[in-house]
Amino acid sequence: MYTKNTRSLSTLLKTFGPQFLWYGPYVTLVYYFYEHLGYENIDIKMSIATVLGFTVALLLGFRTSSAYDRWWEARKIWGGIVNDSRTLVRQVIGFTGGSQIIPEAKQMANYQIAWCNALKRSLRGLNAIEGLKSYLSEKEFEYIKSKNNKPNEILKLMTALLAKLKEEQKLDSYQMVSLDHTLKNLCDHMGKAERIKNTVFPTQYRSYTHRGLIIFTIMLPYGMLYSTGPFVILICVLVSFFFFMLENIAYFLQDPFMNRESDIPMSALCRTIEINLLELVEEDDIPEPLKPDSRGVLM
Repeated sequence: MYTKNTRSLSTLLKTFGPQFLWYGPYVTLVYYFYEHLGYENIDIKMSIATVLGFTVALLLGFRTSSAYDRWWEARKIWGGIVNDSRTLVRQVIGFTGGSQIIPEAKQMANYQIAWCNALKRSLRGLNAIEGLKSYLSEKEFEYIKSKNNKPNEILKLMTALLAKLKEEQKLDSYQMVSLDHTLKNLCDHMGKAERIKNTVFPTQYRSYTHRGLIIFTIMLPYGMLYSTGPFVILICVLVSFFFFMLENIAYFLQDPFMNRESDIPMSALCRTIEINLLELVEEDDIPEPLKPDSRGVLM
């Protein structure tokens, strides 16, 4: 996730350089034909380009809004994960006495930290088991390693731990139901995040909008030749830049779990959860929060 409003010139050139390479010379050529070779009949009314530009802007606005809705829903899901992670460990501590942290409460905290990290890596298409050895026993790690959905199997371990506490009469039936409800919420959050990850944003939005944008930028200089003179080159390049920038923003927002700079900051959220849970179980070795890098990117 970007935490700064500015992007470096090198990043902008990398993203939009190909557009400038073909569009700048194209507009220059159109102006040269009109001004120096006498092709005055290629000038069209500005209203034609305006109508097309309005249509493209409407489509871009709708697409950007839809993409942002997906990004914001993903962020709300992880906000719920943060809250329910705290609730789960706090409930285990409170229901089992509260004055003294039992080993099972620390084990539950480790399970929850492992679950968050496994879910994060799974959503980003990375190896979900990586980095979990410090939170699971060797037997549990090997068990999880052989399974397809790692986060779901960690939830299974958490359910088994609660069943053990209930069998040992450290939890009553009401407390067991309350904790199971919290686990259900975590499972719901996981399913919602997987739905966003596995549901492809309709390709028609991008393909048709992109084609309309190409047609608009091609026609734009013909409607400005008479009124702007040589400034048509600068104006057309700037207008096309902002239109393509909006399209680029929508493209990155529509997939918030792609391990890119525009991602939901799941790594930072997992670290926040880890810090909070370790403090709840009164551990001494507490990691530092993650901070944005030099580019202002927080992953």
